[in-house]
Amino acid sequence: VICGYTKIGLMDDAQRLFDSMAERNVISWSAMVAGYANCGNMKAAKEFYDRMTEKNSVTWVAMIAGYGKCGEVREAKKVFDEISEPDASCWAAMTVCYVQNGYAKAAIEMYKVMRQENVRISEVAMVGAISACTQLGDVEMAAILAKHVDEGCCDRTNYVSNALIHMHSKCGYLDLAWREFSRIKNKDVISYSSMITAFADHGKSQEALDMFLKMRNEGIEPNQVTFIGVLTACSHGGLVEDGCKQFELMTRVFGIKPLTEHLTCMVDLLGRSGQLEKAHSLIMDYKDFCDAGTWGALLGACKVHVNAELGEIAARHLLELGPEKTGNSALLANIYASMGKWKDSEIVKMMISETEKKKSPGCSWISS
Repeated sequence: VICGYTKIGLMDDAQRLFDSMAERNVISWSAMVAGYANCGNMKAAKEFYDRMTEKNSVTWVAMIAGYGKCGEVREAKKVFDEISEPDASCWAAMTVCYVQNGYAKAAIEMYKVMRQENVRISEVAMVGAISACTQLGDVEMAAILAKHVDEGCCDRTNYVSNALIHMHSKCGYLDLAWREFSRIKNKDVISYSSMITAFADHGKSQEALDMFLKMRNEGIEPNQVTFIGVLTACSHGGLVEDGCKQFELMTRVFGIKPLTEHLTCMVDLLGRSGQLEKAHSLIMDYKDFCDAGTWGALLGACKVHVNAELGEIAARHLLELGPEKTGNSALLANIYASMGKWKDSEIVKMMISETEKKKSPGCSWISS
């Protein structure tokens, strides 16, 4: 019953039941640790963890994963280092913890140690290593990992294949990404989304849209990630009409709320084609979902098409989001200059100068 409560996050109920138990074993203790860790309450999880006289893999993995989600990599490593004989799941959890927090090199090193120590490579550990390699764009390591999968070091599940597609694409090998996609027997939404994104990133806009059509014909429903790939393809290919249709399909037919990535793609697409008013209107319709990237796309388009009025609006919003980023103001100054509005350009430049003066002087901790 405790496991049931903890799995759905009812920690108050789980705590009451745990407190009322006459006898507790490693399973009940581990359930409480895992429950609090999954909820992000690492203080409570550690209190239970420290009180345990007997710990197991479930406990260790819960703590490592919990710290990883909270960004506390050092604490996760402390837990890992305390384990006298970590099993495959503990190694995998630590690898994923590194990847989640941007420690890609550390994740790769951990994978190498796993191989040296003859630790079983689970699909979780393999995907962690593949994701780390993707972050680094390490072509040599990518080839090694692909070879290990070919040799059967772990099950070639969709989870692994989808990660390989992404890795090959990011490392510049679209043909290898396509080969991996083609060998998947039961393709899912992640498989298709990964391949669509790969085509889009490599400038193969029509191939990405054809893949999206095939996906729909297979009866697989797209998600937010799918449409990021689709709209990126439209943006890179300058396919304005297709982009607008796909955005309508996403929001009206599938009822998917746009992310900032979707909106930035659309603003970039409309902006490049000179439809600045339409791009601005889209931002205003979804203002709460827009970030600096979205406004930056509009500002960039305003410079290309010399529209100081909208450029000023975009720059103002960008300054509100990040006043320390003077590059946006410099872009506005350039827009004014290109229109011959020298006085306005000088005013903006003076503002940049004042902002720079207010910045704290840099310091170095390196002794001379």
